[in-house]
Amino acid sequence: MKAIEGQSLRAEQITYNYTMMILRILFIISLLLTAASLQAQVTIIEEPEITQIMETYKRTNMQTSVVRAWRIQILTTNDRRKMENGIKKFEQLYPAIEYKWEHNPPYYQVRIGAYELREDLEAMLLQLKRDFPSALPVQDEMKKTELLKS
Repeated sequence: MKAIEGQSLRAEQITYNYTMMILRILFIISLLLTAASLQAQVTIIEEPEITQIMETYKRTNMQTSVVRAWRIQILTTNDRRKMENGIKKFEQLYPAIEYKWEHNPPYYQVRIGAYELREDLEAMLLQLKRDFPSALPVQDEMKKTELLKS
């Protein structure tokens, strides 16, 4: 009889412990949900000098229409005919992509694209290297609008 009472008492204690554990978990979940629903508000007080510097930066940046960015130079040669042949090949392979060529004596340079970051041109550079092995990234001065188009 004592064994049965002991087992019954033990079962009640396990049930009680289990119930308490579930209640604790539910309490913690309700606290987390309550905390998540509260909204915090942050107020930033900026020093007047910082505000003035930022306004000067914005004004100067709006006035500048030219930026330093990246292009892919697909060809450099001192022979104009080689440059023209390279351009024909490029136009056949990539008709939708615009190019620019410059003559910086004694070299003719053919460049494509307008990329803000060097990382942005890597995929295109890998593709171009199949047809133009000497293709390489170069920095160039360009209008901001050129970056927006590409």
